[in-house]
Amino acid sequence: MKLHAYHFPLAFSLCLAACSKNMTDQAAPGDKASQQQTANAATLAASTVTFTDESSFVNSLSSYGFKTPDQLDLNRVASTSGYNTVYGFNIPAANQVTGFKWNSGDEQTQEWRPQGITGFSRGGRKFLLVTWYGVDPGTIAGINNQHKGVRISLVDITNMANITYRHILLVQNAANMSNSALYKPSNPYTQLDAFCPVTIHAGGVAYYAGKIYVADTNLGIRVFDLDTFVPAAGDATETRIGKESNGDLKAFNYAYILPQTGYYKITNAKPFSCIELGEGATSADKYLWTSQYITSSETATPQAFGFPINTAGQVSTTTQPTVIVPKDNDSGNVYGIQGVFRAGSKTFMTITGTSSYLGSTARLVRYNDGTAAGTRYRWPHGAEDLFRDSATGYLWNLTEYETAKYGQDNRVVFAVRLSDYD
Repeated sequence: MKLHAYHFPLAFSLCLAACSKNMTDQAAPGDKASQQQTANAATLAASTVTFTDESSFVNSLSSYGFKTPDQLDLNRVASTSGYNTVYGFNIPAANQVTGFKWNSGDEQTQEWRPQGITGFSRGGRKFLLVTWYGVDPGTIAGINNQHKGVRISLVDITNMANITYRHILLVQNAANMSNSALYKPSNPYTQLDAFCPVTIHAGGVAYYAGKIYVADTNLGIRVFDLDTFVPAAGDATETRIGKESNGDLKAFNYAYILPQTGYYKITNAKPFSCIELGEGATSADKYLWTSQYITSSETATPQAFGFPINTAGQVSTTTQPTVIVPKDNDSGNVYGIQGVFRAGSKTFMTITGTSSYLGSTARLVRYNDGTAAGTRYRWPHGAEDLFRDSATGYLWNLTEYETAKYGQDNRVVFAVRLSDYD
């Protein structure tokens, strides 16, 4: 079957208010030549989705006392001050809604870079959740933090005048270290019993049914249950992870861990770069939408995949995903996809690696099914994953770079009204 024609019979009920903004930019002359590969240039093999349940591993930690997001002590403070003045922030003033910067240490750190974003409500409070990956020397010379894998930031945005957050380390069963698809050895650290780091890029994260779904570039999707945060003991050396012989849990000095409860191995969809929750045939039908980071120098065609998910938070292992092949504003492929959100017959994507425009090489691209070309909007530099908050209609995004890269802060988490880009 042809890529461009491959849509399973799914209708979408979400309606978006139309709004025209003078924020689009034309494709640079140099971009068009590299995007001549059409969406019909390749065929798609059927995807295979298999789930491995690791709940027994999670349950083995229950004696330490599981905690929920609203029970965690949030020990850091973020601020809305100056969020719209960071490097490459070019959202038009009329479209700016809200946002925040991390504390100074997290704005500046070179050891971690933020990637994924999602959100949820719990215990009468409103949270965002952001993934960060441990930086390696191939990304920033002299930085060897890749062994720590992935941390998440739990951010309380109930009151935007008082934003608090905490970092938590993601972990998985230590038995997974023997599986190269699940664990990647790196620089030395002290590995103890029971659990080990989740050594992936964590380019995106989605929330549904009390769980988070983290994009794994080559494997598929990692799953974590937000009712199973586990306290860990201090480690002043920040070098130890797992269960000590005396029973203490260590996690590089992080106060909490979140253990992996399972994973989906998915073929024919890598390289996964992002993930987000979207709707299906009715408002009750949910899909996890993911997309691929592919550059114009590659022969592969970038696609977005919609995986059906039921009310219990289980991704279908029997139904083929819906596949979208979006088009950029020059009618070519959409390269460098960092974030995706699917609403009705429209696909919204953050992309990077385009020509510089108003201080940024990022764009937001909207593609309407069946149209000859997408529409580009200017977008902040270093843009990553997307999250749509259905309660407010806000589209949240974040940027990734440390202060030293441009000599000023770049990392920001911000929201716009999705209707302004529809």
